[in-house]
Amino acid sequence: MRALSALARLFIHPYRRLYLTPRGWIFCALTVAMGAVAMNTGHNLFHLIFGFLLSAIVVSGVLSEMILRGVSVQRIVPGEVTARVAFPVRLELRNTRRRQSVFAVNVTDGGDFFVRRNVGYLASLKPGEKKELSYLVAIEKRGSYEFGSLGLSTRFPFGLFEKVRLLPLSQPVVAYPGHRETPPLRRFFGGDDSSGLKKRRTGEEVLSIRPALPDDDHRLIHWRTTARRGELAVKEMAERQQVPCAIFFDNRGAAGERFERGVEIAASLLRALAKAGVPVSFSTWEEHFMPAGSGALLRAALRHLAVVTPSRAAREAGFKAWCAQSRRSEGGIFLKLGDETPSLLPPCRIVSL
Repeated sequence: MRALSALARLFIHPYRRLYLTPRGWIFCALTVAMGAVAMNTGHNLFHLIFGFLLSAIVVSGVLSEMILRGVSVQRIVPGEVTARVAFPVRLELRNTRRRQSVFAVNVTDGGDFFVRRNVGYLASLKPGEKKELSYLVAIEKRGSYEFGSLGLSTRFPFGLFEKVRLLPLSQPVVAYPGHRETPPLRRFFGGDDSSGLKKRRTGEEVLSIRPALPDDDHRLIHWRTTARRGELAVKEMAERQQVPCAIFFDNRGAAGERFERGVEIAASLLRALAKAGVPVSFSTWEEHFMPAGSGALLRAALRHLAVVTPSRAAREAGFKAWCAQSRRSEGGIFLKLGDETPSLLPPCRIVSL
């Protein structure tokens, strides 16, 4: 049973399609006409010509199948995609045959966010050789999308038929919200008022003078206080630490242009703060994202905004976490999208979108 299923996958899948070219229609018409003449006249010469024409059709089908079966393709898509920003898609094509070259292969690609189109042409591909094709594509709206099957087609060797091989390379892609200018929010991008002091034994500023401990660094000894008190005294140092800016996106309301504009403003604000080096925490009514290193919070928040939908505030887990974070950071930013302002808001800046 396994052998039969493997054999079926080999010959039936990936799917094949066959189209007649204008030259192929003429050739087939001549073949049928020559067959009719041979049958009616019984002349050996007409039978011989008819056999040559049929053998050309068979050879065309066999060679084109060998060409398409020897090509393997891998699609490489960027990990981060933004709506309305073109991104490159790279295709790696390899000839898996050891002795036979590949000729005249046309490559098409498509998805549920763009119409299938030609993306490249391979004139030849030697045995074991690998070539790359790349093209640009853009997604108009945020959301989750998927690439469809990738098509390989050839008219080799005689141009009578176009044989198509469809490769099931379905691949998901998430488009982040697009960029939008937000001049009224630029005053929040600096982050200078979101800093505090954290006590450390080594740091930037002197916080206090205290008696020395056995494991203190002697370089921190404050000699004037030591001489005045008659005992060793050291400097308690502090370093400046930025407090995360707590941002809440009020994703209530109805789906439409206003909601999409609010999503893009929230995403643009997150990008601007991340570019300025300001640590942030981000929340919606359903989710809460705490600061993480290497841009992990920004990616997680943008991925959430890519698929976020209008909420009825039935789940307030994200709102409660944001309130607690805003109180710890002594303020936050409330991006108001709905018409109503929630009660019991912590100290924060309310920005209407």
